[in-house]
Amino acid sequence: MSLDYGGPDSAVVEKARAAVAAVGTTFTKAVNAGVRIGFGTDAGVYPHGMNATEFELMVEHGMKPINALKASMSANAELLGLADRLGVLESGKLADIVAVPGDPTKDIRVTSKVRFVMKE
Repeated sequence: MSLDYGGPDSAVVEKARAAVAAVGTTFTKAVNAGVRIGFGTDAGVYPHGMNATEFELMVEHGMKPINALKASMSANAELLGLADRLGVLESGKLADIVAVPGDPTKDIRVTSKVRFVMKE
């Protein structure tokens, strides 16, 4: 026996659509207000290896490429209370280094073309 709860009612669907549509605007407002933004998601709803898409979206919605990169490194470390151990290339700290074909501060899309990873 299976229970059929049906789909969400139309009001819920419309509210969800409006929320998704507002994400970009909300992000732009946060960037313009100087809100500290970290990189990453707990959504888990897209295939592994698509994280670079977040860089593109951050830049598309008003964040400078260098700040998008920092969001994934030093900002995340600071927001998570781990800046004493990681977040920057500095002696005594953990870091993963990636190589991409180009300058991500000029074209953030190159972050999706990682050619080399040096772990820790």
